[in-house]
Parts: sequence; C-alpha cells; structure tokens
Amino acid sequence: MRRILSKFGLGSKRYQQRHFRRREVFRVDYEVLAASLVRRLDFDSVIDIGCANGFLVSAFYAAGKKARGIERSSDVIAVLPPAILPFVQIGDFSDASSVSDLVCCVEVAEHIPPERSCELVGKISSLAGRWVFFTAAPPGQGGRGHINLREPHEWLDWFKAEGWVINEELTAAVRDDLGNLEKAPWLRTNCMVLKRKP
Repeated sequence: MRRILSKFGLGSKRYQQRHFRRREVFRVDYEVLAASLVRRLDFDSVIDIGCANGFLVSAFYAAGKKARGIERSSDVIAVLPPAILPFVQIGDFSDASSVSDLVCCVEVAEHIPPERSCELVGKISSLAGRWVFFTAAPPGQGGRGHINLREPHEWLDWFKAEGWVINEELTAAVRDDLGNLEKAPWLRTNCMVLKRKP
C-alpha cells in the first residue's frame, strides 16, 4: 500500500510537479464550481483542504473572498499562481487552523489512509463556521492514489456525529450548476453541501 501515492504524501512518494501540471486541464471545471459556491452560499472566508493547484483558492480570491488553502506536497509551489502563494500553507490537513465561513474539501478524502477518515471529518468540522463543501470518490471510481473509497453515507454519518447535515436543496442547486462539466464530472456526482444541525 505504501507504493500507492497518497495526495498527502503519507506513502513512499508524493504528488510531484509533473502531476500538478497535468491537473491544469481541470482548472475551468473548478472555476465553474467556485462560481456556483459564490452564488449559492453566504460566506466571506474560505479554506480549501488539499487545495492542490489552488484552482478554488484562485477563483475565490478573484471573487473578493478571504481565501486560503493547505496542500501536503511542497512541489505544488512551482505551479501556484503568484497572487495566491501567500495564502497556501504547505502541510498535512491536521496543520490547518482558524475558522472560516466555508471549508472545502474536494476529492481529497479518498487519498488519505482509511484510519484517518474520522480525523479529517473532525478537522473540517472544527474549521467550518457556516458551511462545508465536501466531495469524495465512492467505491468504483477510478483515479490515481485512491486508497480510501467509501459510500457517501459513511462520510455523512461521521459529519452528523460532528454536528453537520447535508442541505439537500443547496446540494441539488450546486449539482445543477455543475451539469456541463467537461473534465471533472465527478465533482457533480460526488458533491454535498453541509450545514450545522439545527
């Protein structure tokens, strides 16, 4: 299993510059996602856990949000736009701190060791002030370094234990906005918007 690449660099290797450069084909789809979240959710500050190339951080920053991200692999520095370099921390997700209105964690959970699943949910929950936007690959979804594929209800159960529940209406609205994604259609099928339990 250590030969399987973990996005967080927990295996014997980590994402390198060439892998981040190949991800550039997804930028436009992430910009569509960011535009949907800006339109649908009320937030001023946001952190992207596992931000990789900074697609969301860049788009939120351009929209006037207080945006930041955290990424495990330092090789990402070579591909980050200069404008957001000061707002991206290199480190494990457990190193993230400070509450933001919105926490995004997009296609990250499937890359972490299974035994850290609850830790990830707990960290996201502790950082989120109003909203959580979460996506994770389910069983059967292909992809590089997928070592933690889970059914959505497993993640939702863990979030519920931390005080978060899915907002069905907003989740459906965001999925509608993502209906024409060309390179990353899984963002639509896997996404969920969560809010604090009343």
